[in-house]
Amino acid sequence: MVELRGIQKYFPANGVIALDSVDFSLRPGEIHALLGENGAGKSTLMHIMAGYLRPGAGSILINGKEVRFSAPADALAVGIGMVRQHPNLVEGFKVWEDCVTGAEPCRGIFLNVRQARKKAAALSERWGFGLDIDAHTASLTVSRRQKAAVLALLVRGAEYFIFDEPTAVLSPAETQGLFALFKSLRDGGKGIVLISHKLDETLGLADRVTVLRKGKTAAVRDAESLSGDALRTLMFGQAEPETNQKGAFHRPQAAKQQDLSGSQPGFRTGLIFHIENMRVEIPGRPFIRGISLDAAAGHILGIAGVRDSGLETLELAAAGLLRPSAGRITLQGRDISGGGVRAFRNAGGGYLGAGRTGSAFAPALPITDSMIIHAYRRARRGFLGRLGFLDQGRLDSWTKRIIDQAEVQASPKALASSLSGGMAQRLMLAREFAEDTCLMIMAEPSWGLDGLSRAALSERLRDYTRGGRAVLLFSTDVDELLAVCDEILTLRNGRLGGRIILRPELGAPEHLSVIRERIGKAMVSAEEEAASV
Repeated sequence: MVELRGIQKYFPANGVIALDSVDFSLRPGEIHALLGENGAGKSTLMHIMAGYLRPGAGSILINGKEVRFSAPADALAVGIGMVRQHPNLVEGFKVWEDCVTGAEPCRGIFLNVRQARKKAAALSERWGFGLDIDAHTASLTVSRRQKAAVLALLVRGAEYFIFDEPTAVLSPAETQGLFALFKSLRDGGKGIVLISHKLDETLGLADRVTVLRKGKTAAVRDAESLSGDALRTLMFGQAEPETNQKGAFHRPQAAKQQDLSGSQPGFRTGLIFHIENMRVEIPGRPFIRGISLDAAAGHILGIAGVRDSGLETLELAAAGLLRPSAGRITLQGRDISGGGVRAFRNAGGGYLGAGRTGSAFAPALPITDSMIIHAYRRARRGFLGRLGFLDQGRLDSWTKRIIDQAEVQASPKALASSLSGGMAQRLMLAREFAEDTCLMIMAEPSWGLDGLSRAALSERLRDYTRGGRAVLLFSTDVDELLAVCDEILTLRNGRLGGRIILRPELGAPEHLSVIRERIGKAMVSAEEEAASV
């Protein structure tokens, strides 16, 4: 058994006590859900358990014996491993090669290739992974990359596994497959920690639940004794999340806007964004095969699909990050085909993609560097501005405003890596909403958000479209799409399939369950579903 006793962690850069005398335990043969609102300390606690962070105080015990970790390798040596949402596999390697890297069976000074491959294959078959161990890592879907990461830990003898938001970007079918693996590992005597904000599915899977609240242990319960409402009360202090426009994504009044804001586009009352017969054919990416779609003012259009079946390709091409091989794209009547990100932004487009680290957020840099990614051009004023000098005071004020809007307790100069995933997501959302845009393209926008922040985001998106703007929302999360969209299109093998129009009279749970099942099947079915609800 793994026990964490009296764990404390203080981040001086933010002046935040992330963990305050927290206790946690993980038994062999159980799935233990670790839950809490954004910033509650979940990821910090698990990074300590996995050896990525050192606690300020407290102790870690394995089967009653105290241990100390200075690196993840120390934790793995005693059987603890962490699987990230997007595992970093070695590109260019085959699956079995990635799995044995660092734990290679050798014959003398040479790698025993036959034994290494045989070991990876045997473990994959034993646990029912269904992996082609000779496939290259670059060809794997997100869910298969996660399985490959688990396989690599099993090769190293791991007994305890930590999963941080593993289903956030998985389709319903992929989620079911991953949960089947979790149950198999549990039944085989392994211990699993599951961090998730999808409370209902988590309760249906977990054996025990620990709730953190503001860096402290709020409760430890058997999962079967908890309802969804009781769990939300433990997490937030209220039974149901409440929306509040002055919450995490509140848009300040015009009088309070800083002069770093761009000029307001002249919003139209009809078609905002139009894609006509677009094709994207880039080697190494799923192709887009002649797609047409419209995003109208006042509407939220959802695109449901599996990321590795063309969803990400379409998202990046729509925002100007990939160049289409054919077709036409217009934004506010302006042809931006092939114009790239600058043309998209200049025409009034906003974008937050699914690929967070490295594209939307820079963990190794101060928070302010990620917040001013669009605003810095508008901080060039006067003669010095023409020479490339920036008005640092304006940029600092801009950053502070974004942090305040996102309700994140952090210094602008603190490293972005000190933030939890949910806090970072709230900052990125607040940054995009602070821009004056007529179209917002977002992918997996509720990734890492707790229930309160998800509710605030839904209201913020509605408020955005009520101003005569449009939203194009890409997601693998069917519940996310059903919560905010006016209509949903499904994407499969680079083509758009069924169109589902959501009507208020179909809001009853029994109707939503039918729609949810239909969308889930359309995302993974080889046949296009053209039914309209």
